[in-house]
Amino acid sequence: MKIRDLMSTPVVVVPPITPVRDVARHMDYSGVGCVVVSEQGGVAGVVTDRDLALRVLAQGGDGDTPVGRVMSPHPVVVRPEDEIEVAFEKFRHHTFRRLPVADEAGVVGMLTIDDLLLQMHQLTADLLTPVVREISEPQRQSG
Repeated sequence: MKIRDLMSTPVVVVPPITPVRDVARHMDYSGVGCVVVSEQGGVAGVVTDRDLALRVLAQGGDGDTPVGRVMSPHPVVVRPEDEIEVAFEKFRHHTFRRLPVADEAGVVGMLTIDDLLLQMHQLTADLLTPVVREISEPQRQSG
């Protein structure tokens, strides 16, 4: 299965000069906890709601701080045509929960650990359904 089959779209993308106040509003409006910071079509960084709390609010910053100052720069990125095993490997070796998905044209989606967990649960349910059906049916008696 390809990452494009599981990723979420659209993604909130902002330039690094965007004030964190506006980033927080974008997050609220879009119902997301992570925004991609893009410069010249590439992924410059990501900022999460946790980043805003710890790197801005907890440090006494204000809402006019450019997001480029508080983002996590140079995030790990996956491609939409990558197999999901690539994402599993990235998540296993890092402490983040979200992966921007980008191709040569720019950011095209976001993949989260939750997306992968939901897929795993669906696959498990699909595998177990015939087994449960067989167990639940009355057994035929021979003779």
